[in-house]
Amino acid sequence: MLSWVKVFFLVLLDTTMKTSSGKEISKIGIGTYGIGGRGHRDMDLTEKAQDEQYVDALVYTLEKGFNFTEISLGYGHGNAISLFKKSLDKSSVLREDIFITHSLYPRDLSSIEEVNKDIESFYTILNTDYADSTLITQSFIVKFGEEESFLLLNSLLDSGKTRFVSLSNASPECIRNFKIEFGDKFYAHEGHLSFEVRALQEKGVFEICEELSVKNIIWRPFRRGETFAHNWELLTQLSNKYSKTQSQIILNWMCHLAYSPMVFSINKSNIDENFSSMGFKMAETDYSLLTNFRPQNYYPPKVDWDKNGDGDSIVTLVVDFEKHVH
Repeated sequence: MLSWVKVFFLVLLDTTMKTSSGKEISKIGIGTYGIGGRGHRDMDLTEKAQDEQYVDALVYTLEKGFNFTEISLGYGHGNAISLFKKSLDKSSVLREDIFITHSLYPRDLSSIEEVNKDIESFYTILNTDYADSTLITQSFIVKFGEEESFLLLNSLLDSGKTRFVSLSNASPECIRNFKIEFGDKFYAHEGHLSFEVRALQEKGVFEICEELSVKNIIWRPFRRGETFAHNWELLTQLSNKYSKTQSQIILNWMCHLAYSPMVFSINKSNIDENFSSMGFKMAETDYSLLTNFRPQNYYPPKVDWDKNGDGDSIVTLVVDFEKHVH
């Protein structure tokens, strides 16, 4: 009979993908946006803590068993990837035991030449010869063209510089086209889901990914803590019912759906809290209540799914949630 510890460990793991060394990938990943300061290259950095705080927290997070992440060289003006590398070296975890997605955001890159320089810098800073996945956004495809974007990713796949490719903030149509092009090498789509904002759920993004066997990875699942400021009645009830925090309820629900949320904290008690979110199971009726919840008096603006300037981006939708609750 398996011990409770072994059962807990097996529940935490996701059997659909492995690191290059063959380790199973944790269901909860490490979000790196905000490490070394919050902002892209075209933004002033805000909320910057001491480097040692990030490194200490990252080492603790890595050794706790969180072993997948997504990194852009634009995050923190390059601080995020440098601090992650420093933390990885300081930890007992090996590079090949971590699944690292390298994200290419068009807001940080003005040309394909800059894109290629960004890719080479990724390998140099991490002292690696591959990315586990290379991610582009639908806006990247709009900016550089589908032919050029696909040529770039196929070149990385063919050369072994990336094991898989990923997509982010895309419409179902874009996701389906990406699958046709890359087949089983299309690893994941990164999109937003939180307790309040369900735009991707309504659009069928999660459903199309499930249909195509593409992993759903969730960014900003707590809306940077804004969710908890509302003390939503359902979250409060379930938190009391299961003697868990609201963040644990949300993470547990998302992983029950087979989605993989990415989180990060410099507070070790919060890291422990996030890790322990998989140590319990809720009733199916409670999972259904969470999935079917919609905030009252919320009137979201139109989402610009096709990146043609007609509507708000999904990022703006998440950030401005409170502006549209009346």
